[in-house]
Amino acid sequence: MSKVYDILGIGLGPFNLSLAALLDQHKELETCFLDNKSSFSWHSELMHSDSMMQTSYLKDLVTPVDPTSPYSFMNYLVKNDLFYGFMNTGRQNISRVEFEGYCSWVSKQLEQSIQFNSLVESVNRKGDLFVVKTGKEEFLSKNICIGSGPVKNIPPCTRQWLGDRVFHAKSVEMKNANLEGKRVLIIGGGQTGVEILRNGLKEKWGRAESITLISGRDSLQPLDEGAFTNEFFSPGYVESFLRTSPHIKEEIVQKQLLTSDGNTPSYLSEFYKELYLDKNYYHSFCNYQIAPMRWLDHLECHDGLYDATVLNKMYETSEHYKADIVILATGFRNSLPNYMRELYSEIQFDHNERPVINDNYTLSTKWDGDGKIYAMNLSRHHHGIADPQISLMAWRSANIVNDLSGKASYQILSRDSNLLKFTSNTREI
Repeated sequence: MSKVYDILGIGLGPFNLSLAALLDQHKELETCFLDNKSSFSWHSELMHSDSMMQTSYLKDLVTPVDPTSPYSFMNYLVKNDLFYGFMNTGRQNISRVEFEGYCSWVSKQLEQSIQFNSLVESVNRKGDLFVVKTGKEEFLSKNICIGSGPVKNIPPCTRQWLGDRVFHAKSVEMKNANLEGKRVLIIGGGQTGVEILRNGLKEKWGRAESITLISGRDSLQPLDEGAFTNEFFSPGYVESFLRTSPHIKEEIVQKQLLTSDGNTPSYLSEFYKELYLDKNYYHSFCNYQIAPMRWLDHLECHDGLYDATVLNKMYETSEHYKADIVILATGFRNSLPNYMRELYSEIQFDHNERPVINDNYTLSTKWDGDGKIYAMNLSRHHHGIADPQISLMAWRSANIVNDLSGKASYQILSRDSNLLKFTSNTREI
């Protein structure tokens, strides 16, 4: 008879790894996490020597809800004899390679509940159980948690040209890129696009003939990381956000985008200094151009050369850029993974064709009876701007563990620690 799990996680990025780490303290629950990779890795295509995390290392997989956990970043440092050296660096933020190293270490500690080299092909229902199929096995679980991550956001006009010369930044083509002597066009001025530009100018992939970055934003805009702004990334704020209406949520999230999707201020400052010194003294970089307030409108290929039609929003004109290589630093979008297709008809969607998410991070489904689908990083429209971010991943995982176990294993309710008051208050002052 096949083993029945209490919860089966699909995908093992930081979010599901956080859940796995917290669940490890609950031996009464049978858990399993599947991932198609051979070992833990996190956006390896986008891993540069200057890539930094945008959140404090204290907001790790577990610490915000269980600081005594053996899977904290602090314990990782101690167990690997890194603590004193790390403290001597005097940093609040760590590099992405350090964060990946930490997560990889945790995944090895949890190897009994993690199964790599397992590509999930389909998920269906059989009675009150989920049937999860990979190419070689079948798993049964009472509940599942989707943690496969978002899908690449590909501009429609580029889709027919995708290949080894037009590709998304998160792709094997980026990892193996050769920009030697090429005219390069980067679409997107967020952190990923800026990091590619900076590393391209430093000839990480060979010396390009020229590199142009276009961005729809007014500038290379910094992340808003002020103290009051950071309250958006707190349990208390999420609790307030959940109480408002859907159309207000949409407006709020749009206004807060630069608290989530901006460029790291210190990174921009360092890069600006490098550009200034090179322009006026060193003259070592290849030709480059940073072109804000522009949108990619169309892409054609003639005689092996790409012709990008770009709309200049400031002057309401069209411009043309020639390129040998086009790199799409266009981010990601959230959608249900294809392996869930057999259950689409049983899942409720809103007017924007997004899955309806409940407060406990489950998808709203049409069936009666048991069986919950928990979802990581599918709920920015319901839980707010912090949902795709590392900041509250431990808190979200704690919510899921509490809901799954039916008991308050972790403190998740706010103790009114926020200084900003969003909920209605009729108290006289």
